Amino acid sequence: MHINSVSATILAGTDDGLKPFGFEYDFKPGLNILTGDNSSGKSTILSCMYYCLGMEQLMGSKGINALSPALHQVLNFDDYPCNVYESSCSLSFTANNGSKYTLTRQITSSDVTTINEILIFDGTTTTPKFVHSARDHGDQGFYQWLAEVNGLEIFNVESFNGESTKPLYMQNVFSLAFIEQTKGWSDIFSMMPSFGIKDPKQKVVEYSLGLKSLELNMKLDQIKANKNQIKGEWKRIDNDLNYRAQATQLYLSIFDKNKPITDKRIEGIYAAELNKEEKEVKTNQLAEIIQKEIDASNKRIALTDTPKEASKDLINTREKIKESLSTFISERNDASELYEEEKVKLASFKSSLSSTINDVQGFQDVKKLSISRNWVSLSTAKCPVCENSVENKKDAELSEETIEKSIAFLKSQKSTYEKYIGASESVLERYVSALAYYDKNIALKRIQLDSIHKDLNSPSSQSIRGELEIQTELKYRLNDINQFNSYLESTKSRMKKLSSQYFILDKEEKRLKGLVSSDEETILKFKRYFISLLDSFGYKSNGVKNITIKDNPPHRLMPIVFMEGQEPQYIRYVSSASDFVRSIWSYYLCLLEMGDSHPGFLLMDEPGQHQMRVDSMKELLSHSSKLGKQVILAISQDRDYDKKDVNISTLIEGIDSNKIHMHHIDDKTYCISPTEIATNDERL
Repeated sequence: MHINSVSATILAGTDDGLKPFGFEYDFKPGLNILTGDNSSGKSTILSCMYYCLGMEQLMGSKGINALSPALHQVLNFDDYPCNVYESSCSLSFTANNGSKYTLTRQITSSDVTTINEILIFDGTTTTPKFVHSARDHGDQGFYQWLAEVNGLEIFNVESFNGESTKPLYMQNVFSLAFIEQTKGWSDIFSMMPSFGIKDPKQKVVEYSLGLKSLELNMKLDQIKANKNQIKGEWKRIDNDLNYRAQATQLYLSIFDKNKPITDKRIEGIYAAELNKEEKEVKTNQLAEIIQKEIDASNKRIALTDTPKEASKDLINTREKIKESLSTFISERNDASELYEEEKVKLASFKSSLSSTINDVQGFQDVKKLSISRNWVSLSTAKCPVCENSVENKKDAELSEETIEKSIAFLKSQKSTYEKYIGASESVLERYVSALAYYDKNIALKRIQLDSIHKDLNSPSSQSIRGELEIQTELKYRLNDINQFNSYLESTKSRMKKLSSQYFILDKEEKRLKGLVSSDEETILKFKRYFISLLDSFGYKSNGVKNITIKDNPPHRLMPIVFMEGQEPQYIRYVSSASDFVRSIWSYYLCLLEMGDSHPGFLLMDEPGQHQMRVDSMKELLSHSSKLGKQVILAISQDRDYDKKDVNISTLIEGIDSNKIHMHHIDDKTYCISPTEIATNDERL
């Protein structure tokens, strides 16, 4: 993209009442120089460019605090302080898609337009978008629109904590295009906000140069996130196993509880209890021991002399157990049906909650706009109250009251759904416990029936009652052990699936990390161009032969200097102040020329820092005029270079005047001056 013009419109109080003030400066592709004395307002003009693009964070602030007080508080006119009542600024630019747009952003206003709203005029229609708020990279957000019209993709990259991914924001990308006057020369990308992104400077360079490593690292970031998700599931399985083991009076063998292990080690997981001799007895051995005790009990019962006639008491007991079993089965079936119904309800509640959250966000996004507040701007075309279609209202504006009421209702609805979901999840937990209770009792009743059946066909009554009670306890314990073993085996199957997924990801991660970089040619070209520019600008500190740019730490993709007998040093640490400024020139200009994904222009505020030599400044201007890219430089008309007062005319000597677009702010004046009153259409 390239900037066509920037302007400001101000209404301020004077002795003669409210009067319009402002400025307008046009720019062209190629080299543009904005010059004037130190207090002429060059930075004021440039700050409006930042502000209109929603990039004032690159000046170290947000909102109007990034702007000169003359734009929103008091401006001086003929030595008279004029209070600012209303002000806005506009930026016209040609996007990478070839279309022209005008952005207008309010600075101070008495109407409903907010300072976090940018109005976009495409020559026919005015569309509002918002900045510096949640979802400003979303559908109604300005930055997504800015990215789309300039063909700049919003990538997800690794966050600083490594647990998630974050988008590479447009503020990161536009750091390629802006160097602010005060702090901007202290480091490469010194004003770039990190937004919690890991290595944001390197990410932006990768993005701009189209390095394959960015895509590679994005894949690695996704693998890392997937591995963390599997680790979380692994820990939940471990917690559940431990809970069930303790409930069955068992303990689990030791294994890695933080990440998946191999199938062989999973097979080695077991549960056990300690016997009377304090020796470990695994559950499979324990089941065999209990079964042997049951078999021995059966033999003792078989040897007992009892009448052949069946005990009436046992028959009565059998009937009662059958009745009880039937009741348990019936109740279990009822509970199972209710459980399935509740699952359907929970899914419905979650779906409704998701829709409600989207609707709330939609209304909140539209609330941030002052115009085009219509139903079509929302993700849903339904009334939030009655859920009827409102297609016939697409052209109707949403009033502030309607939006507020809708948001209030939807938030209430959201809270209700959240309560429903919490209650439903609690009900499901109770159903799971109830089903487990019924399953255990049904199994026990069947064991009891089996025992009575055997007893009715063998010795019975009082002589074997004690033996039967012992058997019941043994069978109850055996049932618990068998159920746990069954659960453990099914859990091992789940663990193996997770393990398989984890080690596939782990293998792919190692493969990607081991790939030989295919970016070597691009980085080598970038390094050579950087060194060539550095040399042409007159870098002297260490000699350009000792400078390189490498694709590995430390200071990856940043210029470093090899010092004899020392570790390589970042160029900032071992260069003079003026030479480091030359490094910044070279680095940004290389990215401007070589960058496949770049805003397309470069703005430098006072590049002649730290007693810069005249020959260096002349070379900077000469090179910028030949780039074929838009470069905007704000340079003081008279400034000390080589400890001499040098006029801007000296710096442009020898450069084709057709390749320079010069704006000169008149001596002893300020960029803001009285203007004619603009109409609303003209302001847009």
